[in-house]
Amino acid sequence: MDIQEIHKKLDNQCPSDYRINEIIPFAYPYRRVRINATVNKSPEKSIQQVYSVFLKTIKSGYNKEEQIIKFLGLNKEDFILRELYFLRERGFVNFASGVWSVTEQGEEFVRDNSILKILEEEEFEFLIDGISNEALNKDFKTHQIKQDVKKLPSEITYSNRNPELLKDRSVQLSDIYKKKNEGKAYLVDYDKSNIKFDSENKEFCMYYFIEYIPIKERENELEPYMEIRNIDKDISKQKRVTGILKNRHQELIDLLSDSERTSFSKIPEENLESFHSGFTEKKDTEVQTLSVWETQEKFAEALKTVKSKILIESPWIKRATLKYIEAFEQALKRNVNVIVLYGIEEKDEHHRKAEKEMERLTSLYENFHLIHLPTHFDKIGNSKMTGTHKKLIIKDNDYYINGSFNFLSFNKEQGQKIANEESTLIPQNVETKWKNTLEEYEINLNLK
Repeated sequence: MDIQEIHKKLDNQCPSDYRINEIIPFAYPYRRVRINATVNKSPEKSIQQVYSVFLKTIKSGYNKEEQIIKFLGLNKEDFILRELYFLRERGFVNFASGVWSVTEQGEEFVRDNSILKILEEEEFEFLIDGISNEALNKDFKTHQIKQDVKKLPSEITYSNRNPELLKDRSVQLSDIYKKKNEGKAYLVDYDKSNIKFDSENKEFCMYYFIEYIPIKERENELEPYMEIRNIDKDISKQKRVTGILKNRHQELIDLLSDSERTSFSKIPEENLESFHSGFTEKKDTEVQTLSVWETQEKFAEALKTVKSKILIESPWIKRATLKYIEAFEQALKRNVNVIVLYGIEEKDEHHRKAEKEMERLTSLYENFHLIHLPTHFDKIGNSKMTGTHKKLIIKDNDYYINGSFNFLSFNKEQGQKIANEESTLIPQNVETKWKNTLEEYEINLNLK
């Protein structure tokens, strides 16, 4: 099925307010790993039946070796008799003064053959998701992509057969092995230092990245969104991958799209059939990806240049907030409405001096709105929300920035070690972002 056929099929399934903007085939990375594993599993059905016959024979009174041999028609040299000693090692029978007897555990085995487990060595193969780093059961096919296909780069940095691949994976691998064997066998241990096979940067699954954008009549109210579809129509798999990639929309566009654009492009309805060849519509504004330091600089700049209103949403008010107090106060003196949303119930820890400075601004300026969200949700009777973990600023109707940067708690300077973060600056549909944010939190303010 080519791109045009896929587009035609999915176009009929679009939500009424959206249309497909772009469909991009791409390869998603996995690592296929094979290890030596020690497993605890039930013996074959045939040998289980032999054990059961032995125990029933002994229970019937044939409890000496000669009697067992004669009753079962065996020879003294028959290897099968050795299994009696195996049962003894497992505690299913006792042997004393030349007489065999069935133990309580042996009685249980007669009732339920599956209770007997045997330690065995076997090879165990599984997958590691190259983006989420999650270990997965190898219950779907992967491929070595040879043709010129766009590939998502794996985020696993370990070299081929590096033991670090298996570090802290005991629980994940045990769950996978147990599920694979329907609870009839269990993973006991595995050799962490001897990976038998590792397909570093060679295994992929083919997916389609599908971008939906609002129809022209709703483009100022709704935001674009994406989903991932896979070729073999495995719903659970495509939902899992969509969940992993759902917050990386713009990043995927940058990596995968051949379109000449830096923001969400539009396809003229009359030229829909040419969507796969590229997009050239010019935009007055562009979505930008900001580094940690660029985000920090943009936040400081926003406080200095805001004209009418600014919203800051950040989980914690920490020491870092102190360096913005003067900029807050200068904006308030310019009659800017400053809204600060903060607090998260399970980790509601703030720097007291910084919090006091914010409370001081609240007492001095009517246009300063400091809203502790856990308290706010209690007041309005919203029991489903406990606070925020979002990081967001909205400046006038110019743009909004969201991502992983903690605006009021990041307190590093350039040159220091930091965790990598990035944010996205979006200069489109800003009025809608204001409206949706305030409505979501049921905040009623008279903002111009």
